[in-house]
Amino acid sequence: MIVLLAWVLGVAGLAWALWCAVSAAVDQAPTYPHRLGLVVLEVLALVQAVIAVVLLVVSPGRAAGAVAEIVGYLIALLVVLPIGAALAYGERNRYGSVVLAIAGVTYAVLVLRTTQVWDVTGV
Repeated sequence: MIVLLAWVLGVAGLAWALWCAVSAAVDQAPTYPHRLGLVVLEVLALVQAVIAVVLLVVSPGRAAGAVAEIVGYLIALLVVLPIGAALAYGERNRYGSVVLAIAGVTYAVLVLRTTQVWDVTGV
């Protein structure tokens, strides 16, 4: 897992969540740029997940429980934004932006937690 990329993911997720929260505060529904930001975050998460899985396969030595926990967090990281987007775009008003903001904060927390588990269980 690349720590620098994890920091970028976390900060970008929080920045995107703040942008969505500000949009909700000014009574704005999610827009195309919000979706574009979501796609960028999702692509970065996919890159990080692929790198992490490759590193898990190439460098064995972690306990099976730790590997399962890391993979579970990676799966959650990959699905939190699409689920948030599905809920938000069904609600075409300011509350859609609130849902995206919550998804962005959840995304950042998942990145942080995945990185913590990765570091603690490292060999």
